[in-house]
Amino acid sequence: MRVQTIIVNWNQTDLTLQCLAALRDAGVAEDSIWLVDNGSQPSAAPAIAARFPAVNLVCLAENRGFAGGCNIGANASRDAQTPTDPRSLIPDPRTDDALFLLNNDALVEPDTLHILIAALTADPHLAAVSPKVYYAGTERVIQSTGLRVDQNSGTARMLNSNEPDRGQADLPADREGLFGCAMLIRRSVWAQSGGFWEPFFAYAEETDWCLRVRKAGWRLRYVPQAVVWHCTSSSLGWDSPLKLYLITRNQLFLRRRHRGRGWARWRGLLYAAYLLGRSSLHYARTSQWQRLRAVWLAVGDYARGISGNARTPTLERR
Repeated sequence: MRVQTIIVNWNQTDLTLQCLAALRDAGVAEDSIWLVDNGSQPSAAPAIAARFPAVNLVCLAENRGFAGGCNIGANASRDAQTPTDPRSLIPDPRTDDALFLLNNDALVEPDTLHILIAALTADPHLAAVSPKVYYAGTERVIQSTGLRVDQNSGTARMLNSNEPDRGQADLPADREGLFGCAMLIRRSVWAQSGGFWEPFFAYAEETDWCLRVRKAGWRLRYVPQAVVWHCTSSSLGWDSPLKLYLITRNQLFLRRRHRGRGWARWRGLLYAAYLLGRSSLHYARTSQWQRLRAVWLAVGDYARGISGNARTPTLERR
């Protein structure tokens, strides 16, 4: 199985260099890596080219978000392949190429990619696999072992998040959703799905993708023997108004795209409204006016159908 690694960078050159160094230490060939520099200021290209000259650089004039950046990187890696045998254009689940989508602030352990490749190759019904993700700088505190998704409210919950690892999630298991920090995806499934929905810009795009491929009959699997360490929220900050805005707005778009029918649909709407009311009350009581504004900008933009990067220039990132 040939694997192309896709990394999106935005104003985080130092972390991206660490990510690339970890991949090199894991034996990943530089020329199999596609680095999308998402309109960084200054450009990350000179520093990356100096230390990793064989990495494929795609430099964008503007920030296309994580969703757009991944799509562009995946397309660029596909277009660079020139199969000479027409039979290679026909996907074979046993030999199908794969995309390794990796956050630029994530560090792989040496055997991670080999373990994920083995898991994906072993089961032709899997669309994607993902590793156990720890918070970087901790004594194996878990960030994610996959996602539990309520499509009727648009909410996704990290499984085992913030728990010290006591072996509670050491068995491989199918999941409703996978954490987009690190996902090994069968390229033929990525092509069939059309990639990420770019209006999300950032956050919820992987959950939406997971729901779509599961509806198409594919499965998703968490593989705990593979490990990634994540310097979480390095681009936007842990609880910045911009991050809060994107998560809130995209939760509503996710619900709209995947909600069911009947009582489940209305239950989901009531739960989404409850969450919005609870967070708004908390921010008002604690005088966090920027965050309160972000929540209601998100609701208003969702109601008007405003998506993408509309609020990045006006909301705080830290």
